[in-house]
Amino acid sequence: MSSPQSEKRSKLPVSLTAAAVLLALALPAPASALTMPPPPVEVPDTQPIVRLARAELEKKVAERRSNNVPRYRNGKGRVAPYSIRDQWCVAFTTWVWNRNGFDDYLGTRYLRRSRDRTTVAIQVTDMTRWAKQYGYFSYRARPGFAVVYGGNHMGIVRKIDRDGRAVRSIEGNKSDRVRSVNVPMDEVTGYISPFAIFPALKVARSSKFADVD
Repeated sequence: MSSPQSEKRSKLPVSLTAAAVLLALALPAPASALTMPPPPVEVPDTQPIVRLARAELEKKVAERRSNNVPRYRNGKGRVAPYSIRDQWCVAFTTWVWNRNGFDDYLGTRYLRRSRDRTTVAIQVTDMTRWAKQYGYFSYRARPGFAVVYGGNHMGIVRKIDRDGRAVRSIEGNKSDRVRSVNVPMDEVTGYISPFAIFPALKVARSSKFADVD
């Protein structure tokens, strides 16, 4: 019959093994694991935003005599649903977002009801402030994002030309119309996402992956 002391000694290696396993789990991952790329994330589909913006472009939306009231058929048709009877580049962008189910921008400060009663944002600086504060601002472009440039203008990113260092956008209130615009990246302030930016999608301004110059 074994003594209590010998039984205690026989259990000791098992206890040490368990402790070693727990310690290994608690230690930080090796450097090689920390430098691995982040796991893929499911990014919301923003292509419908681009398709709707392109559909509005094809309707030849224009003002009459620079009166801030966009109308279809080169200014001869009915008033566009995103009209706010004021500067309307932000209203156009957020109306298109809203129609595709992206309405986080409703957290901005300055909002207004458009012609079709959609609540839209109306100010570039307010949108930019909100985006930076709450994680919607990006230096990496994606189709469907808003491109902010020229100090006080925005449009919807349609395509990114990284070789030519430009983004192609569809914009409201560009020379009194909905227009397709080529925006050089050296004029871009940044981009605003219609959804909160995932950590895996964040890019620093100084990064080689940034779409600003």
